[in-house]
Amino acid sequence: MLWKIVDIISTSDSRIQEGTLFCDNYIVTDNAIIEYLESINAFENIPTKKQVGDKINLELSLAHLNTIGYFEDCETFIIKNRYSLQLDLYYIDEIKCYSSESNDFFTKYNLIINLINSIKKVAKHTYTDLNIDNSIIFREDKSIFLHFLFDASDIELIKTSESDSINSIIRVFNEDNTEKQLLFINELIDFLNPKDENSRFKFLLSQFGTLYDKCNNAYQFYLRDYSYNKLKIELDSKALDYTQRIQSVINDSQTKLIAIPTAFVLVFVAFDFNDLFAVKNIASILSLFIFAILIQLFLNNQKSTLSFIWENILSYKETFSSNSIETISSKFTLVEKELKKQKNRLRMVEFLLWSIPIVLTSLWLFLINYSVLLCQIKSLFIMIASIMKLFICL
Repeated sequence: MLWKIVDIISTSDSRIQEGTLFCDNYIVTDNAIIEYLESINAFENIPTKKQVGDKINLELSLAHLNTIGYFEDCETFIIKNRYSLQLDLYYIDEIKCYSSESNDFFTKYNLIINLINSIKKVAKHTYTDLNIDNSIIFREDKSIFLHFLFDASDIELIKTSESDSINSIIRVFNEDNTEKQLLFINELIDFLNPKDENSRFKFLLSQFGTLYDKCNNAYQFYLRDYSYNKLKIELDSKALDYTQRIQSVINDSQTKLIAIPTAFVLVFVAFDFNDLFAVKNIASILSLFIFAILIQLFLNNQKSTLSFIWENILSYKETFSSNSIETISSKFTLVEKELKKQKNRLRMVEFLLWSIPIVLTSLWLFLINYSVLLCQIKSLFIMIASIMKLFICL
């Protein structure tokens, strides 16, 4: 029905006087709209029933028209909808525009509403007094009281070019306790603190570009002082820590790994090559395999430690997924190379560990087979010699 009401006003001789909208010489085109206005008590005077095409004078209550979305000017619209919109469709006669249409006034109004809501989110306390919302914003050493009072003229002070800046600050205030949000809150307090409490919000709207520049400069300074250099130092320090932990895997194993050649020397010295089937030979070979199994268990533990360190490295790097760690710090490339070296060293130790008992066992078996072969050859020669002696005697 709103567009029909607007049509009545635009096609009649309309004027406003003391809260009443006079629509003189309106030619009736639809009795339904007359009945609708009567049903919502919008008439100051009940018009006589007329037929379509008749000319009548209407006196409409602006207060009732406001409830269905018609506003005579921007100031009335602000008073009735200072902090939120109550209906889906509006019409402001002063600017001849529906809320569904593109208009700078509605764009700026929505920006102010979103800004107020975002400031309320970061405020420590918000309350309403005489239909005006107020917020108290704290930081560690000071606070400010912000009185959200504005009118249509304040909306006009907002520059269209500052829309992106306002939206940027709104997004920051809507975040959850970030360093950037804290910096912006500090700048907002410092910016508004010298001004009178009742004029702070009006001043903010008129000087928003200046506030945004201060906030952005403070954040850029914070980034230059903190982000890259401190992040690089942290990454380099963490890479050094991981490198030391990887190297300690082998360093801590040295006292145990030195037992491998010692065990081989002791077994080799104790080995009896004259009596290959001696009990101490068999016991030595068995003990060498048991020793290899025990050392292998230790090596498996060291390999698990390296795998755990590698998982920690991957998890740590994932926390910097938004940054290229290799670009900021080349030290992590060295960490990966050191990890590969340590894994190769453990493989070499495993090879030597199992080579010793296997080679000694193979040598023992070879010597046994060799001695048996010698005995068989010796017996063969004895038998041949006996046969030849027998033939000579004959």
